[in-house]
Amino acid sequence: MSTKQITMVGLGAALMAVFAQISIPIPNVPLTFQLFGVVLLGVMLPRKLSTLALTVYVLIGAVGAPVFAGFSGGLQALIGPTGGYLYSFIASAFIVGTFAKKNNMIYTTIGAYLGLAVSYIVGTIQLKYVLDMSWLAAISSGTGGGVFLIKDIVFTGIAIIVGKQIHQILLKNGLLNNKITE
Repeated sequence: MSTKQITMVGLGAALMAVFAQISIPIPNVPLTFQLFGVVLLGVMLPRKLSTLALTVYVLIGAVGAPVFAGFSGGLQALIGPTGGYLYSFIASAFIVGTFAKKNNMIYTTIGAYLGLAVSYIVGTIQLKYVLDMSWLAAISSGTGGGVFLIKDIVFTGIAIIVGKQIHQILLKNGLLNNKITE
């Protein structure tokens, strides 16, 4: 890995820590901008770098750094009610990056919303089992009664547009190159 790539991974992880702190506390699952960050990174960075950035973010939080929502961290965050959302970010970034590398807005959009769906599914499953909820209660809580879902659908569209623009800027300024497609 080059120094530029390592820097992009570190900056991506740091950006996720910032998006996690932009939150509105709601019972069980806080409303944050983390999924916006996942899609943004998946679109603006090559798949390998965005996936590594999210892996670093989750690992840094797992060892106790306060990078998760509400300046929380530690292994308990990953095994707690919202942990499924956190570690699903890695798979989501991989999915978004896989589709975005085709450099086609339709594929990128499909990948972004598939990544979003993976986070919701994995997060809801863990929420259900950790809090011993019914499926209906877990889905309702995990989507904030639909508020989170609406916010994430809208912000995913914004992240796609912004991520594409940032990707072009990074290419133009030599911070990424066209040879890095993974």
